[in-house]
Formats: sequence, C-alpha cells, structure tokens
Amino acid sequence: MGIYQLLIVFIYVLLAGCIATEPASEQQQPLYSAPAPTVPVIPGITATLQPTPAAKEQYKEPTQQENYSTAIEVNYREYVDWFLLNNNNIRYYTPDEYVCGQYTVDMINASEKAGFKAYFGTIRFSDGTGHALVAFKSTFSGYTSWYFFEPQTNKIMTEQTIGHILQQNMGKKVTEVTVYGYYDDAGDKDPASWRFAYPLYTKKY
Repeated sequence: MGIYQLLIVFIYVLLAGCIATEPASEQQQPLYSAPAPTVPVIPGITATLQPTPAAKEQYKEPTQQENYSTAIEVNYREYVDWFLLNNNNIRYYTPDEYVCGQYTVDMINASEKAGFKAYFGTIRFSDGTGHALVAFKSTFSGYTSWYFFEPQTNKIMTEQTIGHILQQNMGKKVTEVTVYGYYDDAGDKDPASWRFAYPLYTKKY
C-alpha cells in the first residue's frame, strides 16, 4: 500500500468523528453564492462520513517543483483581522455533506484569494475521532508559532492552548495535532477520500 493510500485511510479515520461545536453565525456575509441550507445546525452531532467510490475530478499530485515542505508565514494582525471580518461560516453544519473539513477548505481558499497562506490542520481525539481547523504560521510579539482558527466559531488557538480549548468545547482529549502543507480534495465533498501530504507540524499529547 502506497503512502497516499495510507494517508487516505488515516484521514478517513481522523475526520470520521468531526463534530459541530457551535451553530454557525447567520449574520456573516457570504464570500460565495450557495443555495440556502434547509438543515439546521445541531450542535454536538457526529458526522459519519462514507467514502465515495470515485472523485469528481482527478487528483493533482504535488510536483517536485512545488515546495510544500516549508510553511509561509502571514502577518498575524492583518490575517486575524481579515479572518474575523470575512469568515464565510454561513453554511450550516450538515452531517455527510458540509462538515469541519469543508468549513476549513472554504476558508483556506478564501484566505489564499485575499493573499494569506493558510493550511489544513487535523486533530485526533483519544476516542479515534477527529476534527479539522484552519492553521497558519506567524510571528507575534517576537515569537513564531502555529495558530489555529475554528472556522465554525472564529475561536483562535495556539500550540499551547489548542488541547485545553478543544477538550473544553468538545469534551474530548486531544492526542495529536498535525498541519499539512498539501491537500487535494479532487472536487469531492467527502473528506474521507481527500489526500494529504507534507506534514509541516505535528504534536502528540
């Protein structure tokens, strides 16, 4: 089994327990046009993701010319201010359709369009479930670190606070945090089938 197949299996297990922590804000302005959801937010519900038989598009493998192994920093104050003003968490959390992985990807893409580099952060809990967050690297008050946004609530976390905050909000113990430099959803809405590579940061608890 190749490395990508192993990563697919790992991410499927990781994101299979992705949950909504709080209702998404209905006052945010959309960054894209999407049909209004008909399913309300149900805080605490667990998404049971099923792997899709085939992606809608072909996967784009990273090339040797593309460097995903080094994180690009952003200006902390500029990015945080932009994120809080432009977070597109207007979609309802919908099991099997729009979960933490989609929130994260949408904000990563929106960040890139605005000139900020953000990354896909994955969380593993002690019960085997997982969660997805927007990650970014920055230097703040002279200290360079990884920071994490919960795209459903705008809550910001640091390397030091993420374990405590997620346990407090979700009632689960964090066992591992990983930030990936590369991901490819191949146009598929099911995070279980996405591919990840170039881990930039990993911390085990």
